[in-house]
Amino acid sequence: MTVPADQRASRAATGNVRRSATIQSILFAAALPFTSPAAAQVGTSVSIFTDDRFRGYSLSGGRPVGILDLSYDAPNGFYAALSGSLVVARHDALRPLGLQLNGGYAKRLSSGLTIDAGVVHSNYSRYSSRNAGKSYTEVYAGVGGKVLSSRISVSPDYLKPGAWTIYGEVDANVPAGKKLRVTGHVGLLTPLGRRGYSGETLRPELDWRLGLARDLGPVTLSVAWTGISRNRDLDQEQSYGRQALIFGITCAL
Repeated sequence: MTVPADQRASRAATGNVRRSATIQSILFAAALPFTSPAAAQVGTSVSIFTDDRFRGYSLSGGRPVGILDLSYDAPNGFYAALSGSLVVARHDALRPLGLQLNGGYAKRLSSGLTIDAGVVHSNYSRYSSRNAGKSYTEVYAGVGGKVLSSRISVSPDYLKPGAWTIYGEVDANVPAGKKLRVTGHVGLLTPLGRRGYSGETLRPELDWRLGLARDLGPVTLSVAWTGISRNRDLDQEQSYGRQALIFGITCAL
């Protein structure tokens, strides 16, 4: 079943906090044109990516990942979502990577824009290359249109208790043909204090992405070039590169 468009588009367009930026763009485009939900609906998608990058950093250590996304949208605008991922670890063994729980409310305005607000909680397993064994919670609010969208997220414990941060992002999804789209993203993570992760001084970080997505029925093929302003991870010396080219395939079930 498909997710109601005005709710689904808002969450995806303004950047569902856990999902990779590529998945955000795919779900955003799949939700257009906007329609009014008539009943509660469930959405499911399965994805494979050559790397799992979140805000410029690799969560999978540069290894392939599989992601399952489940979502429920109520007619009154409230929604809930669950996202789980597996990583191809050493010796080609599949291991749990992360689990995210998301809930919120979306409403389409008379102007055609959709406003969205909610909360997301993310947990990472010990197999995560950056956030091993850590978790955090964010509250967010955003607005989305057919091409551009934006979101502000605030966390009181961004991977460490007391590490307050604010993250602002803008996403673009521009049709470049009947089934081809150009996707873009830019985000800025700003610490609201000086409390570091390993004794270091926190600094603002800018991440970006530019990609292409090709729709083939329920399947979407994607490629994206992504990067970050820093070359050093907040928790470890190796950040698996400031930039990366990521290939992916997503199937809506």
